[in-house]
Amino acid sequence: MFSLLNWKEAKAAVDLTAFGNVVDPIIANIVYPVVALMFGLAVLIFVWGVIQMIINVADTEARKKGQYTIMYGTLGMFIMVSAWGIIYLISNTIKGV
Repeated sequence: MFSLLNWKEAKAAVDLTAFGNVVDPIIANIVYPVVALMFGLAVLIFVWGVIQMIINVADTEARKKGQYTIMYGTLGMFIMVSAWGIIYLISNTIKGV
């Protein structure tokens, strides 16, 4: 039954190293810089929230806004670190490394 299949042709059709050679530059030159830029933006949002909290010590409404800004910055950093991990995991799984 298995003699009907030509395994060499099947292996050549699914050559993951060739796919990895195509995907690696895209991930390294486009995806990772975009994720790094978004992570930097999340850090800036976090720092802006901290500055809002420090400047507006007496104003409870402004402090609450600063707390929300810190929360959104922290959430953004978590999402970007997760994106880095997911992209790394998927790219290495597809490439067969």
